[in-house]
Amino acid sequence: MFKKFLFSFLLIILILSLCFINNKATSTLIENQPAWYFLNLHSYKKFMHVLGTAFGLRALVSDFHYISFLQYYGDLRNAKTRYKDLLNYFNDATDADPGFEFVYLYGSAILAFNLKKYDEATELITKGLNYNPKIWRLRLYLAAIGYKEKDNKEKYVKFLEDAIKYEDHPAMIERLLGNIYEQIKSPDEAAKYWVSIYKKTKDKATREHAYNRLIYMMRNKLINDIDEILK
Repeated sequence: MFKKFLFSFLLIILILSLCFINNKATSTLIENQPAWYFLNLHSYKKFMHVLGTAFGLRALVSDFHYISFLQYYGDLRNAKTRYKDLLNYFNDATDADPGFEFVYLYGSAILAFNLKKYDEATELITKGLNYNPKIWRLRLYLAAIGYKEKDNKEKYVKFLEDAIKYEDHPAMIERLLGNIYEQIKSPDEAAKYWVSIYKKTKDKATREHAYNRLIYMMRNKLINDIDEILK
């Protein structure tokens, strides 16, 4: 009888000890992991996100969402609604992998500079900074959006010029900056920029846009010193 009591008592002590150790270990894990380590609460409703986390394939799941975004954005029929679901695609990709830096940069550029959805762009950047505070270029984009809203072209252009210095900048910023230069700089300065972009850009659509702008400026005799521009 006593042995049974002792065995039960020791078993209870062991179970309580394991529960205590598990609780402490879990608390330590939560405190020491970055914010992106755990899924967002609404991601638990998405089977792919749970599956990706369970098997260490979060980046792959995020890539699938990114491909879905490209298909959605490339379908011109969605332009009729001004791509109303675009932010959802970006959120799906960054929920699966909160460290997907390019989605924050490219997504916020599309939302702000192309669609003029400043609130949604700010929301996406804020999310990116929450998970990736060291990506300071997101702060640069955030500042650019703020000055764009205030129509402060001088400071807005300065932030775009800083952003374009990085190789992984979205190609649309090249086109955007050139279009602004045509408004605020001399035709020769704008043309010189387009020549530079034509030579350096990695984006086919941007190279074609730069070529078309140069042809337009030459046909309309807007350039004074064509030889200097083409050097």
